[in-house]
Amino acid sequence: MGVNGIYGLSGSGIDVESMVKVGMMSKQKEYDKMAQKFTKNEWTKAEYLKLNSSITTFNMSTLSQYKMSATMNAKTAESTSSAIKVTANASAPVMNHLVEVTDLSSAAYLIGTGTINRAADASKNSINLKDILFDSISVDDNDIVSGSLTGGNNEQYDFDNVSLNNKAISFFVGDGTKNDSGSLKSVEISFTYEEVLNGNATLNDLVSKINNTGLNIKANYDTVNDQITLHNPNGGTENGIILTTGADSDNDAGGRVYAGSAAAGFLTRLGLKQSTNGTLNPTAMTFNGTDTKQEQFGTNGHIKVDGVTYDTTDNKATVGGITYTAVTKTESPTTVTVSQDVDAIVDRVKSFVADYNKLLSGLYEKYDEKPETGYAPLTQSQKDAMKEDQITKWEEKAQKGLLYHDKTLGNIISEMRDSIATPIENLEGKYNSAYAIGISTTGIKGQLTLNEDKLRAALADDSDAVYNVFAKLDGSQKDKKGNVIDNPEGNGIAQRLGDILTTATKNIRSRAGSSTEITEDSDLNTLLRQLQTKMSNFKKMMNSFETALYKKYDAMESTLAKLGTQLNFVMGGNQ
Repeated sequence: MGVNGIYGLSGSGIDVESMVKVGMMSKQKEYDKMAQKFTKNEWTKAEYLKLNSSITTFNMSTLSQYKMSATMNAKTAESTSSAIKVTANASAPVMNHLVEVTDLSSAAYLIGTGTINRAADASKNSINLKDILFDSISVDDNDIVSGSLTGGNNEQYDFDNVSLNNKAISFFVGDGTKNDSGSLKSVEISFTYEEVLNGNATLNDLVSKINNTGLNIKANYDTVNDQITLHNPNGGTENGIILTTGADSDNDAGGRVYAGSAAAGFLTRLGLKQSTNGTLNPTAMTFNGTDTKQEQFGTNGHIKVDGVTYDTTDNKATVGGITYTAVTKTESPTTVTVSQDVDAIVDRVKSFVADYNKLLSGLYEKYDEKPETGYAPLTQSQKDAMKEDQITKWEEKAQKGLLYHDKTLGNIISEMRDSIATPIENLEGKYNSAYAIGISTTGIKGQLTLNEDKLRAALADDSDAVYNVFAKLDGSQKDKKGNVIDNPEGNGIAQRLGDILTTATKNIRSRAGSSTEITEDSDLNTLLRQLQTKMSNFKKMMNSFETALYKKYDAMESTLAKLGTQLNFVMGGNQ
């Protein structure tokens, strides 16, 4: 029986896998502890990153609006006349103003009237430039152009021996702006005979070229009314539309090229009329030859505020924090009243209280969240024995309380509460704290409440009270050299919070880094890298140890197998 037992161990096989697994158990437990520690610290790092994201968003986006005079000292302006629209920024003093609009500014327009004149044999709806440029035109087999055209003053020109590469039309467009040298900018608009005849250039191509000059001039062709319109959207006497015809020239082939004269006739045929303050000049513009210039400029508007006249090119004038927009001329002075926008400020303070409470509540939630007892990170073998939903539920519990009573988080909470509760140094008057304007703390978790009546009373008594309490920057502290240094106790609550949260994000980055990567320097990243290295080395040692166990038990099985064979031989020989 004993022999059979021995044979069974060797012949039927030692369970090497099981024996190796048992031999590896202590090593695997040690490795699992390291892996669990790595996972827990990785989770903690992730919690810090979420926290830092919330704090950064509040500090950089939400909190910034509570430091601005535009929101915390908002003003509103009203006009007694619809002829003037008004808006006021925070710098506008609370008072009345007398305003008049004596003139409206206007932009320059050149407007085509009637229909465009074309060659006698051209279709009346033709948009081809050749039908407007030439009375007749032809090209021979050698690509030599000849024909006739009418200039701007009805002068007749016959031409021949002209190359297709020559300019058929040339004129210049300007908008009144100047180059660095001080001369007026101008851009040439031209088409060659090739473009006009073989390329079938059209009025739409002309419009496109003008619109692509980079100048402040917009061109349009109205196909329904057969009219060209030019417009400079910038008003004022220095902004306009300047059209100058180009020059004629000699052709290398011996002909005369009437590009400037052609432009004069072409522009005259467009029938452009000048528009001033919406009134059209009854006479269309005429171009009487080459180097002829026609122009139309805008006009300045004039807005008088408290007896002082201001020129305007866009019917707007900003004076003393108030923007006046002229709609029509006024027949008599208009009263503009500037007052504090109390409702807007109250709403903004309400928003601050809600935003602050939301952030602080989120911080407290993590600070007070206790760990779930008995829920450590799962080992790989534990995960292998569980379903996905079981793993999810387990890890939700295992990740609770990672920042329970965390020192870094506790300091942030404490400093945030102090920033609200501490009065503001060097702020004169009775409104020198959040409490003084109606903001107070209730409960043990620092939640703020607002006494709206108290806030409105403070604003009625001191229009700058809210802005100072929130946004004041103290400049009273100086170093030995006389340089102003930061004095948090003298800053408003929004400024203090900004400083506190900026420091908080730096501290969190020092603790956990700024991304999910563990390469940058931080306390947790250093720990995670160390654990990663330790786990890697331990895993190599485990692999070597496992290999040694296999060799050991394989050798044992081989020895037992030989022993079994010998015993069988002996026992067989005795039978």
